[in-house]
Amino acid sequence: MPRGFETAERLLGALADVLFPPRCQSCGRTSGALVAGLFCPVCGGDIRYIAPPVCPVCGAPGPAGQTADRLCEDCRRAPKPFAVARSLAVYAGPLLRSIHDFKYRRQPGLGRRLGRLIIDNNYAGMELEGFDVVVPVPLHVRRLRERGFNQSLLLARTVAAGRGIPVDFVSLRRERDTPPQTAMGRNERRVNIRGAFAVVRRDRLRDRGVLLVDDVYTTGSTLGECARTLLEGGAARVGVLTLARALPETPEAP
Repeated sequence: MPRGFETAERLLGALADVLFPPRCQSCGRTSGALVAGLFCPVCGGDIRYIAPPVCPVCGAPGPAGQTADRLCEDCRRAPKPFAVARSLAVYAGPLLRSIHDFKYRRQPGLGRRLGRLIIDNNYAGMELEGFDVVVPVPLHVRRLRERGFNQSLLLARTVAAGRGIPVDFVSLRRERDTPPQTAMGRNERRVNIRGAFAVVRRDRLRDRGVLLVDDVYTTGSTLGECARTLLEGGAARVGVLTLARALPETPEAP
């Protein structure tokens, strides 16, 4: 780009900041320095990033006092089909409010900035570059028409571009529009989601490492069913990466 255009672009950006000061996505306060272009320093400091020790499989944070990674009770009781899962932060506070704005208040423009939060982090026990393709959790066509976009696809595109991995949003398809799982227990969720997905392009996934991307890991039922379907469809292994992780005390999304 010619230097004159670069100068003009910077001037226009500075003018826009004066006329429309950047606001925190969570609290709405103006701030000259937003964390990840989203949060003021106060709200950014309230994000509970997930760090070791965690469950080496599902990535659940270890209880207070745990000093090393250890398999969680859920993974001991019900082994997961995916090889590893990791989440950026706990689904609470500013991050929860931003995900609600993204999905339920239909603000797809947040997808890129939230996706940047994901890829600007490292995940112990998970090398993102070790995967061959990024696959978003698909929405049923009816839900897609209602919302107008698939939030998982918007996140997946940013993750894929940021780590130089291709994204595939056609090979895994949601065949059945299941009832909302908000009020369901863990076992009910597993039954509800069983058989809801299908691999329609086996040639694109055969013997490949798949990084499955979604916005929130709640009980792992949906992600586990997607992973099981991908493995049955020929994938060599499946890893899971989500923006947030719901803990037992976390309020559910509407």
